Amino acid sequence: MWRNILIALAVLSCVVLAACGGSTSPAPMGNSNAIPMSLTIGDTPPTGVAVLFFEASITGGSLQPSDSKKAPVPVMTTPVEVEFGHLQTDTAFLSLANVAPDTYSSLTLTFANPVLTIVNHSPAQIGMCAINAVCQLTPSLNPSSATLSGAPFPITLDTNSVFGLKLDLNVNSSVQGDLSINPAVTVAHVTHRHDSDEGMEMENLDEVDGQVTMLGTNQFTLMNARSGQSFTISVDGNTTFQDFDRAGCTVNPADFTCVKTGQILDVDLSENGTGTMLAKRVEFEENASEQAIKGTITSVDSTTQFHMVVFREEPDVNGISEGSPVVVTFVPNATTFQVGREEMGEFGGFDIFGFSFASGADLLVGQDVQIRPGTVTSAGSVITVMTDLVRLWPSQVTGQVGSIDSSNGTFTLTNLSPFFTGATPPITTITVQTLPEMDLMDFLNGNSPAVGDTVSVKGLLFNTIATTGTPTLVTRSIRDHQDDQGGH
Repeated sequence: MWRNILIALAVLSCVVLAACGGSTSPAPMGNSNAIPMSLTIGDTPPTGVAVLFFEASITGGSLQPSDSKKAPVPVMTTPVEVEFGHLQTDTAFLSLANVAPDTYSSLTLTFANPVLTIVNHSPAQIGMCAINAVCQLTPSLNPSSATLSGAPFPITLDTNSVFGLKLDLNVNSSVQGDLSINPAVTVAHVTHRHDSDEGMEMENLDEVDGQVTMLGTNQFTLMNARSGQSFTISVDGNTTFQDFDRAGCTVNPADFTCVKTGQILDVDLSENGTGTMLAKRVEFEENASEQAIKGTITSVDSTTQFHMVVFREEPDVNGISEGSPVVVTFVPNATTFQVGREEMGEFGGFDIFGFSFASGADLLVGQDVQIRPGTVTSAGSVITVMTDLVRLWPSQVTGQVGSIDSSNGTFTLTNLSPFFTGATPPITTITVQTLPEMDLMDFLNGNSPAVGDTVSVKGLLFNTIATTGTPTLVTRSIRDHQDDQGGH
C-alpha cells in the first residue's frame, strides 16, 4: 500500500521534530518583525503495492515572495529524515523557522535518499523482488523537488502572528510504475493565530522515540537516534507517565521523578507554533543499558519465530538498519510478552474486552511490536535477532468501512492492503473496536465513519481469528480520507 505524508508550517519560530538534525530553537534573523513558521509531516496512505517502510530526507524548503525580484526565504536549513509509513494517523514536525512578514506565492521542498521496503503479493516479480518476497529498495527521485503554488497560495504572513501549513504528500501519485519517486505534495490545512495566544496548540506529534540525555526542572532533553536531533520537552500536572514500574520506579502513580538519564522513552507532544514542546504522555521503553527496536510483523513462522521490517531503533543497533527485514527468534523459555500502554487511556483500553497478547500464539501479520535485541547474526542477506521481550504497539491500518454495529461500538475494515490480503492465511477483514473519547480526524462537520468511507485507524491489533473469525483492532484514533486527492 502506497503511503502519503503530511507536512505543516507555522510562522513565528522554527521547529524541527521527527527525524531532523539541529535544534528546536528558532533560528535568529536580523528582521525584528520576523514571523515564526513550523513544519510538520504526516501520512495519508493509499491502496496499491504494500509499502511497509518509506523513508526519505527532506533536504530543504523555501518560500518564494510574490515579488519575484526577492530571493526565496528558507524555512528549512537542516535535512530532515522522515519515515512516512507510520504517519497514517499521526503528524510529525519538520521545522520551525522565523520568516519575514510578506506575501508568498509558493513553497518548494527538495527531497533525497528515498528508501522503500515493500512486500510483493502481486502475481509477478517486481524488478528483483520476487513474488511474496519482502524487499528493500533504493528508488530514484525524478524530479527531486516539489513546488506548491496553488491554493491557499498566495499567503500573507503578517506581523505578530503564528502561521501553520499542513501539507500532504500523496504516495499514490508520487510512486511511479518503475518505482521511482516523483513527490506529489498539496496543502491539507492552514492554521493562523495571533502570537499572544501561546496556549493554543498548533500541532500534535505522537510517538517520538529517543534517549534521555539531560534532566532539568520539569523538563528533559530527548535525543532521537535517526536524526541526531535533541528536543527539550516540558512536563506539567496533566502529563501522564506510563510503564515506569518496568524501570523499577515505585512511585504510584508514576511522575516526573521516574524519568532518568539514559532511559529510552516514547513521548506524545504538543507544540504551540513557537517552539514550546509539552509532553502529554511519556512512556518508558527501556533502561539506559538496553536497546529498543520496533518493527511490523510480515509473517509468523511458529510460536517462537517471526519476520518483521524494522522501522525504528533507539539507539542504533549494530548490524541492523531501519527498513531492513529481519528474522526474530525467542530466547527459549525466557521471552516476555507485554502490551504498550499508549492506547490504554483512562477506560482500560483493550483490558475491558479481554483480549490477550501473552505468547507466540498471539502474534499476527500487521502487528507493530517492540523487541529488546540480543544476539544479532547475519547469514547471507538474512539478519536474525534474538530477543527476550516482545511488546505490542499500536498499528496503523487503512481500509474501507464495510459494516457498522453501533450497539457495541464496532465496524469492519475491508478493502485492505495486499499486505494483509496476500498474507498466509489471507486477512480480508479486520474488526475495529472503538473506545470512549475517540479522536476523529478530518471528518467533515464532526461526522463519524460511514459505510464506504476510506479511513485509517490506529490501535492495538489482536489475533482474535480463532474466536471471532477476524483480527480485532482496538482504537481511539480514526482519520477520514474522503477528501484526500489522488484516489485510494
